[in-house]
Amino acid sequence: MSLVINGTPILNFSPKAEKRLRFSALAVCISMIVVDHYYGNIFTTTALLLYAMFVFPAIYLNRNVQLKYFSHAQDPIIAFRIMSLLICAALVVVWTVAIIDHVLNPPVFPKEERLKELMGEHYESSQAMTQARLFMDDSA
Repeated sequence: MSLVINGTPILNFSPKAEKRLRFSALAVCISMIVVDHYYGNIFTTTALLLYAMFVFPAIYLNRNVQLKYFSHAQDPIIAFRIMSLLICAALVVVWTVAIIDHVLNPPVFPKEERLKELMGEHYESSQAMTQARLFMDDSA
């Protein structure tokens, strides 16, 4: 199956449409970075970084670049650009679902359990610390 039909490749956008695609994709990336900074977790950051990685071939492998640098091998470049666009769209959906899920249902880590997990055997509960302080204050 060839992605070139009658000598014209699929996704041959006009320069104005290419510019709109470029600005909108980068605006989406910047807004995702800002939202992820405040509300994200490790999974949403991973989806965001994958989006940022695939957005550049998706928006910059336009027809002019294909003709200038890949004149003898346009079919793989066209396929790579189409797949990059599809991956970017899928990652925006995955990131949106993940960020909404994280905001609506945040993970609950009780403070004591999280401290036990982080400190291991060196953890002392807050009640034991309070009793130790009271005992030290009474003896002084």
